[in-house]
Amino acid sequence: MVRTDVAPSRSKETHMRTRTFVPGLAVGVAAAALMAGTVGAGPAASSEASHGPQAAQAGTRQVVGAAKHDEKDRVPPIGRRWAAAWTTGDTRDLARLYTKDAVYTDRAVDLVFRGPEGIEEWETGSHQLIEDLGFEATGGFRGRDGVVVEGVFTGHIVGAPRPFAVPLVTVLRLRGDLIRSSNDYYNRTEILSDSGLPADWTPPGS
Repeated sequence: MVRTDVAPSRSKETHMRTRTFVPGLAVGVAAAALMAGTVGAGPAASSEASHGPQAAQAGTRQVVGAAKHDEKDRVPPIGRRWAAAWTTGDTRDLARLYTKDAVYTDRAVDLVFRGPEGIEEWETGSHQLIEDLGFEATGGFRGRDGVVVEGVFTGHIVGAPRPFAVPLVTVLRLRGDLIRSSNDYYNRTEILSDSGLPADWTPPGS
């Protein structure tokens, strides 16, 4: 999900600061992309990578009241399995959800991984950089051949002063019961700000 150049244990109270996450707001934004077929499965151009996350975040970063508890019940099963796979100790759990020719795109950092091996590499690298990485699915819906999942991405970048908790929306394109492509949308700058890191921070050795 994120290497913050290089996607969610459970959030702590300090993660959340004063922000309230409201399920359903970003789902509307992602819905337009899903229904219109505007979310591609190939490499993301830099301009596209910058505008996509901003559009998604404009919907998710709203402080308008308490979250609706029943939104979680609307997350399609494949979306729940996808979210849960990020938190298990076996990095193969996520890769097993994808087709052999799947494409995983992180729109915030403009990175693309292909096939189960690439997706396993992506999750492994993410866990190496982010301690207590977690993703709590808070809402979502299913279209004809895809699923939108909205949630809260949490973790603690190794060496950072603070943990982070930011909204994330992912669009999953399906082939049968498996995922053929996925696109993650979140705000990298917000992660770094929550973490107490400068906006130009990059992982050691990158």
